[in-house]
Amino acid sequence: MKFLTKSLYMSGQQCPRLLWFSSRHQLPEPSLYDQHKFAQGREFEKYVKKLFPDGIDLGSLNHGENIKETQNLIRQSKTIFEACMVYKNLFFKGDILEPSAGGWNLYEMKASTEVKDAHIPDLAFQKFVCEKNGIKINNCYIEYINKDYIKQGNVIPGELVLQEDVTGKVNQIDDIEENSERYIEIIEQTETPEVSISKKCNRPYECPLKDECRGKLPEYHVLQLTNWRRYWELFEEGIWDIKDIPKDEIFSSDKDRIIKEAVDENRIIIDKDKIRSFLKELQYPLYYLDFETFDTAIPIFDQSRPYQKIPFQYSLHIQDENNKVKHFAFLARGEKDPRPELLVRLEKEIGQTGSVIVFNKTFEIGVLRKLAEDFPEYEGFIENTISRIIDLAEPFKNFDYYNPAQKGSYSLKAVLPAITGKSYSNLEIDNGTDASMQYFYSHIKADLKNVDEIRDNLLKYCSLDTEGMIWIIDGLKRIV
Repeated sequence: MKFLTKSLYMSGQQCPRLLWFSSRHQLPEPSLYDQHKFAQGREFEKYVKKLFPDGIDLGSLNHGENIKETQNLIRQSKTIFEACMVYKNLFFKGDILEPSAGGWNLYEMKASTEVKDAHIPDLAFQKFVCEKNGIKINNCYIEYINKDYIKQGNVIPGELVLQEDVTGKVNQIDDIEENSERYIEIIEQTETPEVSISKKCNRPYECPLKDECRGKLPEYHVLQLTNWRRYWELFEEGIWDIKDIPKDEIFSSDKDRIIKEAVDENRIIIDKDKIRSFLKELQYPLYYLDFETFDTAIPIFDQSRPYQKIPFQYSLHIQDENNKVKHFAFLARGEKDPRPELLVRLEKEIGQTGSVIVFNKTFEIGVLRKLAEDFPEYEGFIENTISRIIDLAEPFKNFDYYNPAQKGSYSLKAVLPAITGKSYSNLEIDNGTDASMQYFYSHIKADLKNVDEIRDNLLKYCSLDTEGMIWIIDGLKRIV
């Protein structure tokens, strides 16, 4: 007999194919970042449970023992963590079940900074199974993270955790039994469900099967366009290949017109006047700057917040008017807060005049502004630096340069090979998320032992980010 859990129910809400593979434990191995998110959720749960000091945790019991002990504790009107119940082939495991006047309250813990629509069916499923077991649920609550909480000393659970009563929203859901029957039928199928790609590939969460499903698409497909409403219309009309979009298509965006033209004619499209104008803004010396950061649900350093981007590394290439280049790198050591030392070094190495070039200024400026807020003695230096920032992503966001090889993307990983032919493919660490996780688990958590190797890989990766920006600027200069 196959059981439908609340996590499988939520998979069914998103996609039958995801449900089928999830029920067989055949999803791709979770990335280090996915594992990090799960760990952060478990960490948050510890603080929520501290708000229920009389709670009894059944999480260590096997399911059979748990179900028996849950009924025993219900008879005693005890608050229960990880209570289990079964109704037919629906399996309930709830975060917190608390006795209330004439019934019980149900709590779901979410390591999120807001209550989301996707949280509601999760609780509705739990409430349904409870009530089929004769457990009257009075109220349903979401326990989530206070994004404005600032750590000073020990974490204070009562300030970290926020609560929202979602009883009304949960009570509006009346299709749990109907959906559950359908999802169980899917689980019991012997053949993989055939499902078309849709908006649900990213809703409410990015599906772990997305890359596999999209592997069937043509090289230049309509989901690479920028107008997502229109590209889904085209996709649902059966037009998957950009080349198959009718020539008389009226695009609402010049960007999509450029993508179509570049693919149809297999050529790079360049607006040389706009690129010249961009290059004229540059003032030497040029400072190419890139940060690497990590974040945690529970702040671990004083004067930091949940999910705050904590910079632990930067790469800084400095280029003078004669094209002479110097490189400076900072990579924090140990478990201490990396920000104070990073600021000392950055202020010493970055000059007071000259353009500061970044790729995607929203990220770098966000990191710098938080540093100024948390370390106000550096505010003048940081504001001066921010005032000189030039975003190298702009010519590509604006499609002043577009190579079909970018496949609709203007990320540094897409632009660098499109202009220079170089890429990150030979690096052990080839993306910012991996860099963040490798640092966090080798330095802050000290779970990974090959620290020297990881540090070497981190330095190579971050250096390529800023060196790559030099190559892109050189490439743009050659073009015009």
